[in-house]
Amino acid sequence: MNTLISLFVLLLCLIHSILPRLRRKRVYNSAPGLRSLLKPANTSLAFLLRARAIPNQRLVRAFGISSTFVSDDPDVHHIFVSKAKDILGGLSAKGEGWHALVHATEDAISRLLPETQVDYDTFVQCVTFTIVLVALLDVDPELLHRDDLIFVTNAINRRWTDSKKGNMAILNQDDSLDKLRQCLNLWIGDRDRYPNPLNFILPAYETMWRVVAVTVAHLYCHGDDNLRDVVLRFADRPTEEQFRSFGKEGLEPSMKNIVTEALRLHPPTKRISRAALVPWWKRYFVPSLEIADVEAVHLSSVYGNGTAEFEPMRFHPSRTPEQPELFAFGYGRLSCPAASWAPMAASLIVAKVVEHMSGGGHMLTVGPRIGDRSGWDGWRIIDQRSETKTVKRT
Repeated sequence: MNTLISLFVLLLCLIHSILPRLRRKRVYNSAPGLRSLLKPANTSLAFLLRARAIPNQRLVRAFGISSTFVSDDPDVHHIFVSKAKDILGGLSAKGEGWHALVHATEDAISRLLPETQVDYDTFVQCVTFTIVLVALLDVDPELLHRDDLIFVTNAINRRWTDSKKGNMAILNQDDSLDKLRQCLNLWIGDRDRYPNPLNFILPAYETMWRVVAVTVAHLYCHGDDNLRDVVLRFADRPTEEQFRSFGKEGLEPSMKNIVTEALRLHPPTKRISRAALVPWWKRYFVPSLEIADVEAVHLSSVYGNGTAEFEPMRFHPSRTPEQPELFAFGYGRLSCPAASWAPMAASLIVAKVVEHMSGGGHMLTVGPRIGDRSGWDGWRIIDQRSETKTVKRT
């Protein structure tokens, strides 16, 4: 009897030590696995929303948002998607709203180009945030001051990082969210339409600024004048036709190829998390979190050779007549509602930044490596005219 009791206690101890490891997470790093996780068969919308909302609760604590990304309510989802499509539909490349977006982009860059110099990531963040506010939320650009934009974008970046690392104690002690909201209250007057502006600002801004930053960076690191010519042609004529146009009698990549390759190498969401929703008696025997490793899939041989390298011709019809599917904006019913609009919008910002850097007034200095949310050491935008004046005074 004592032996049986001892064995039973030993078994309980063994289970207690093993179960936490069993419940950690399961990672899907192939395209079929990713599809099965993000678009499971015979699954309700409510189930999908709950699986997404649970791991995203960190964003509620970090930003106080209440959008579909953190809610399992189908009504919240339908309202958000409908409003997002309404906003983006007004900025379609086929309508007058696109001209307003072009103007907002040119104006934001002109306003935020430094008189001396500025960190490259700070510049791209402020430009992108300004465009999101002005073009999507109808904010008056005259209300937006550089110092406030720098504070707000830094606060978003820091709080996002802390929430991802689970630094909730730091978030609770930090009053930056209150100050961030004060700025938004000054900028956004229509609170009936946008009762919680961060619900719309965060997904648009977070998706866009890093895509812009890495695309411009690759163009400068690649050192291919032909690629820059493609970008400058799109800057001069930012139409859907030019976006898809191949240079040199069809032998060069299009602007679409360039941004698609940037999205492949640097997907806005590298890993998509879903909570495993199973009966209570299974919870200790299956992972509590399932992860779609988008970055790993995008670096696989499905996309050809040298997938760690930036090669826009990878998506040229001469190389791949049948284009492999990208997962940069998710997959299935909960994929990003801006998936068809964002690549061309990001390309517009990229093209206008490169155009301004090519005008002789400002230059981009390249750092030792291409960053992501951080890691942009050495990357700066410098006003060459201010440097010339300094030399003359000396």
